[in-house]
Amino acid sequence: MDNNKLKLQWGKKAKDFLVGKKIVDVYYHTPKQNEEIFGDDYSTNVRIVFSDGHWITASKDDEGNGSGVIFTTSKEIPTIPTI
Repeated sequence: MDNNKLKLQWGKKAKDFLVGKKIVDVYYHTPKQNEEIFGDDYSTNVRIVFSDGHWITASKDDEGNGSGVIFTTSKEIPTIPTI
């Protein structure tokens, strides 16, 4: 499948999942949560929790090989770092 088709396909899936959700909590993962997601990664990052119980978090790659930073458009907080 060509790259443009993949972008459209995954873009629609992401949009369908994210648009309209309400964020109800944001916090750095507990050690147990971090272990469940990233294995033995020694850094952690934020979990963004939605009102429907779903959540998202950043990873270095699509295999979950470690925490990832989140970039923002805020001048006060241009990135939300791993710690």
